[in-house]
Amino acid sequence: LNMGKNMPLAISIGLLAGSWAFFALTFPEIGDITIYSWPAFITWALFFCSGANNEGALKTTVSTVWGLLWGVASSYLGASLLGPIVGAPLGLAIAICFLAGAIIIMMNEIPILSFGAGAFPAWASYFGTNLDLVGTALALFIGIILGMVSVRLPVLFAGKSGGETEADV
Repeated sequence: LNMGKNMPLAISIGLLAGSWAFFALTFPEIGDITIYSWPAFITWALFFCSGANNEGALKTTVSTVWGLLWGVASSYLGASLLGPIVGAPLGLAIAICFLAGAIIIMMNEIPILSFGAGAFPAWASYFGTNLDLVGTALALFIGIILGMVSVRLPVLFAGKSGGETEADV
């Protein structure tokens, strides 16, 4: 275990995570927008799972938008269309079942959607915030930004003069 190599990244993540938690807890609402801390940590982790580089940021962004869209679609289909027929809980369960299956099929057929595993946490975050699309989207995209910043800051902490990439950190 090379602590020296990992220390700049650990410091970067620690400072950013603490700052984000402090901000989100200090300012739980800005105007009419609720600030959720936890969805940001989810997409931050997804950023690392998808490569912790610019391509990973794109994959995470696409899967986040995709997951949010599926969340909105499933809540609409389940509650508004199927709900009056079978009840909202069962209608939502049916909508989620079919849309989740669609995600699996699409991630095998459409390359830009290949990080389908990232869509599920975004979808769940939408439900976890009680269908707050704006607050959820804001927090999820902040997480991607925090991920991108967290891999760039170590270059400053390590005192490197340049030439190091995110993959080297």
